[in-house]
Amino acid sequence: MKNLYLAGMLCLSVNLTVVAAEQNNIKAQEVSQSCLSEHWSKSKLIALKASDFKVDNPREREQLALQMLNCLAHPDPELRDGVAFESLSKWLRGNLLKTEIAIQMLNTLEPVLNTKIDDVNGIYQPFVALVLAELARVDRKSPYLTEYQRSSLLKEAITYLIYQKDYRGFDNKLGWRHGIAHGADLLLQLSLNPKLNKVQLDSILNALSTQIKANNAHFYIYGESKRLAMPLVYIFLRKEHTAKDWQQWIEKVIVPLPLASWSEAYNSQESLAKLHNLQSFLYSLYAIIKNSKNEVLVSMIPDLEKAIKIVR
Repeated sequence: MKNLYLAGMLCLSVNLTVVAAEQNNIKAQEVSQSCLSEHWSKSKLIALKASDFKVDNPREREQLALQMLNCLAHPDPELRDGVAFESLSKWLRGNLLKTEIAIQMLNTLEPVLNTKIDDVNGIYQPFVALVLAELARVDRKSPYLTEYQRSSLLKEAITYLIYQKDYRGFDNKLGWRHGIAHGADLLLQLSLNPKLNKVQLDSILNALSTQIKANNAHFYIYGESKRLAMPLVYIFLRKEHTAKDWQQWIEKVIVPLPLASWSEAYNSQESLAKLHNLQSFLYSLYAIIKNSKNEVLVSMIPDLEKAIKIVR
């Protein structure tokens, strides 16, 4: 990382009611108030979902896509997850939004990722991360970002994951938050991009390592470990790293400090949480690569099996 990412944020294209970037505190409730409009009520959006989000008029689809960005802050999971995210994902994956709209979406959402948010529900930023992952996917499939824009997105994605402290997952009323998993999904899409260099990939590996054990005595229970493992797998599949790189990375991850060994973890809740999360990560990674015939993944197994034996 060091001085890889200089310069400030991109100039925002301020659209709809999303709060301008120069403000220090975004209020998720205010953003969510523009999720619905006179033309697009909740019932009409639900009906649109039933039609598989078919909007024939390109201009109307683009305007609705921008409106859906506000729904990412909405406390109703039927609107936030079921309509906003699903519609944006479908349109982006189906190449149904112009490049200019994708850039406008990126310029609107990227600054939200690490801005101070007034959001008691903790839902806005995780879903911003998830849509940014879709925008990053478009870029790796059909590049539309400049090197600076891509590096800026990577920097924000790494910062978001490293400093993530909200580990809430699913709630019966609010649905998903899943900040760690969504942050890992964003890094996965970036790690798959052939335009990223080895130094940038190393910065992703470092970011992943900071959240494998979690913090605040939190136990992962919502599949976060597998989501954290996926970017790592695809980074090493790129063959830009050596066997020595892998060995050094995994050895660093399993260090029990401040404990002398993992056998001491059974004396505190915080240490037990870290042990649980690390074991979950190692087992998830093992399940992904154990039966693979890929020579790179096969070569990783001995060091992984050694790590599993140590972390007990």
